[in-house]
Amino acid sequence: MLAALPACAKENHNDASILQDEPWQSLAVVQQHLFPQDGNGPGAQDIRATSYLKSVLDAADMDAEERDFMLNGVDWLNGVAQQLSGKAFKRLDATQAEQVLQRIASSEAGENWLATLLLYIFEALLSSPVYGGNPDGTGWRWLEHQPGFPLPPKDKAYFALLKART
Repeated sequence: MLAALPACAKENHNDASILQDEPWQSLAVVQQHLFPQDGNGPGAQDIRATSYLKSVLDAADMDAEERDFMLNGVDWLNGVAQQLSGKAFKRLDATQAEQVLQRIASSEAGENWLATLLLYIFEALLSSPVYGGNPDGTGWRWLEHQPGFPLPPKDKAYFALLKART
């Protein structure tokens, strides 16, 4: 299972609108737990990791098996959370959330699911803002990274070029 940095959807998503629904609420909570805003740099929310993830999973050329794996992982996550605490994952405190994620990570599939989520978080941190994450180069500034120029305009981003070919 490989993530593809430029394989994003047709448009960027507004965090507030997607966070009103599942599975995005739970995914946002997991991402924030894995990459928290700790005062030393941006967190998953700051880099719009959930919007980026939605863009990637909505892409026309996204591998259906990987999309299903990521989305079905939320059902598993909430099932484990219910089993251990009687609550949905998004309702857990940090200690309970860590216990659920440790349980999930104890299996190969769970470890792969969490590693893939981390991969997408890092893509959101490092990619051009045109792909939905890293707003205003937040991740680049934190890492003191000078991106290459020219940056792609929206109409020349990978997903726009892919759409033009079809």
